[in-house]
Amino acid sequence: MYPFRQGHSSAVSALMSMLAAIIAFLVTPAWAAEEHAKAAPAKQAHPRRAEVMNRDRNLAKDANKNYGDLSGHYNQLQHQDASIRKQTQKDMQQNGGYLTKAQQKQLNGEENKLKSEIAADKGPPPKTQFEQEHPRRAEVLHRDNRVNGTLNADAGKLGGNLGSLKQQQQSIRQQEQADAAANGGYITRAQQQQLNAEETQLNQQIRRDAK
Repeated sequence: MYPFRQGHSSAVSALMSMLAAIIAFLVTPAWAAEEHAKAAPAKQAHPRRAEVMNRDRNLAKDANKNYGDLSGHYNQLQHQDASIRKQTQKDMQQNGGYLTKAQQKQLNGEENKLKSEIAADKGPPPKTQFEQEHPRRAEVLHRDNRVNGTLNADAGKLGGNLGSLKQQQQSIRQQEQADAAANGGYITRAQQQQLNAEETQLNQQIRRDAK
């Protein structure tokens, strides 16, 4: 009886090993493919298009954030950025949704040029007569322009609070206008400090809400 049991046990073990090998052979490839798919980054359908448009978004954000520091050339730079965006859309439509390598290279060259212009224009513009005569007002309004530019640049990342933040920014500007009108065209040092404090508080709130 014992030799029979031992032989039977060996046969069962061999059969179990064979079944395990077959299961491993059938299952492992699917498992490995699934894990590889999870680990591999998703391939973009239009990588050239995505690269050009991402650079364009960054340029627009840079221009908006530096609205008050572009030597009076903000509108010109914004027009150039819009022109690049329109050309990108036109090229994609002609090609059925994608960009050729030559088109990507051309658009990247235009974006590089615009980036260089933004960098060159950064810095305060020459003082106007208004700024010379009303330095307090000019300083408050300059900061207000920068707050507005930041709001425009971060419009989609403010947790749905863009409308409220815009309203606060406009309220500060209206208060500056009211103070100036009440004083015959200027604002006092105390009014300047109050308006600056409100702008600082609004900037802090924008940073908290930006996601």
